[in-house]
Amino acid sequence: MCTSFVYRKSGIWVGMNFDLDGTAFKVAADGGGDFLVSVKSRGTYFPSFGVNKAGLFVNDLMVPPNEAGRYKRQSDKRWITTSLIQYIMAEDAGFEDVKALLGRVVIVNAPGQSTHNLIMDRHGNTCIVEPGRKILYSEPDDSDWVVMTNFPLSEYDDIVPATVSGDGADRYLTTLESLAALDGPMCVEDGFDVLQRVAQAGPEWKTELSILYDAGKRELYYCVDRRFDAIEQVDLGS
Repeated sequence: MCTSFVYRKSGIWVGMNFDLDGTAFKVAADGGGDFLVSVKSRGTYFPSFGVNKAGLFVNDLMVPPNEAGRYKRQSDKRWITTSLIQYIMAEDAGFEDVKALLGRVVIVNAPGQSTHNLIMDRHGNTCIVEPGRKILYSEPDDSDWVVMTNFPLSEYDDIVPATVSGDGADRYLTTLESLAALDGPMCVEDGFDVLQRVAQAGPEWKTELSILYDAGKRELYYCVDRRFDAIEQVDLGS
């Protein structure tokens, strides 16, 4: 049950709290390259979110299921969400590559899962993929920020709805209010302050990893176990 945001009022940033229920995960960071977090499921680690060598960010957050988006066998015209993430990370795909792919391939959920994906490039262009629902595109001029938690955004008319309900609605509204209250350009401290306000401490869901990505500088910052006073930095190159 994670929280993510895109901030593009001054600079291009993306932040995310990675909340888990005890599931194992691992982090792979390639200095000057990419950053990938994988989650263990059925004995195998699958990619969950990260930044590829082209600077493209992608994540995979839980969302209530719908019949149209349920798992179906993959083909050259139908992929599961995990395959979308693998393509973005392994092929160093750019935003136009992803748009072209989504124009010819239908995305459905992985077996036993229901998720949606936020994708953002270094210029702040975003794409939200909600299997069985819609694909939502947004450019920096459309809004100063985008927030995604665990309810489907495609059920609303606006890319940044002001009134929402469902899973993660409280975290969504707190994030939105925190971003709107920022005075001036975002900095690392601002970004983690927003994430700290919506971090979860259990008993079921706990924020295991918090990240903040400065897309312009290609710098990624993170902390583990809600230790917001112990932030590490990864330089992903220019």
